[in-house]
Amino acid sequence: MLHASLDGFGSVDGGAAMVLHRLLGVLGKKGTLLMPTFTSITRHSGTHNNYTSQGCWCEGKKNRHVPFIPELQPDKVIGPIAHRLCSWPASRRSRHPAYSFVAVGRHGDDLVREHELLNPLLPIKKFLKQDPKVVTAGVNLDSVTSIHLAEEAKAPNKFVKERALTVTSQGQVWLDVLAIGCSAGFGKLGTHLTQEKVRETKIGLATVQTYPMRSLIEDAKALLGKNPRALTCDNEECLMLALVRAGHAVTRVIYCFHQP
Repeated sequence: MLHASLDGFGSVDGGAAMVLHRLLGVLGKKGTLLMPTFTSITRHSGTHNNYTSQGCWCEGKKNRHVPFIPELQPDKVIGPIAHRLCSWPASRRSRHPAYSFVAVGRHGDDLVREHELLNPLLPIKKFLKQDPKVVTAGVNLDSVTSIHLAEEAKAPNKFVKERALTVTSQGQVWLDVLAIGCSAGFGKLGTHLTQEKVRETKIGLATVQTYPMRSLIEDAKALLGKNPRALTCDNEECLMLALVRAGHAVTRVIYCFHQP
């Protein structure tokens, strides 16, 4: 599972396509690559019928929402590499209207074929059966979506319902989905990892680290088991921090959006 910043590599001849070409060459025909392709522009985090409520990124502007279609570009913070993978030959993108993933390779279709609205991390759960690695390139652990699985096990109250706009045969439809919340505090996990399992190198200007996904999640679970606030961000108005402190009794919250 890749989380990467193209700019982090420095100048790359061929851009995002060349990064993917090289990586997929290493993975070979038996390998599988998975990346998040989230779309905050489809999401509404306020009350169901109140598009002017404080807290949603679209505050006061209902028409800023765009319905999800597979061709919709991921959030800019997700990065051009994930965007390019969406159009890669034989790649497949899940149809979750807020938390989609794109995959290519041997198990790619299986990972994204079914993606339940209230199970946003399902592709990662399926991927765990293959004992995958997590690769960060030019980004830190704040970008690693699989750490949310540790939160799901140890701090499930951080997952709350929101709405996402999509297109069906009946036209544009709002659907209830489960929000995975903020990851801006995940970098704090770094000093608690089983360090002998972390591999690090440099590619261009980017620091590239590789983690066994299962080990990463287990280390996060152990940390959250001792302190449920251990991986929250430092934004006092962030939804995740508020939920840890007060359960679901929160009236004004904001999201710290995911990085690549």
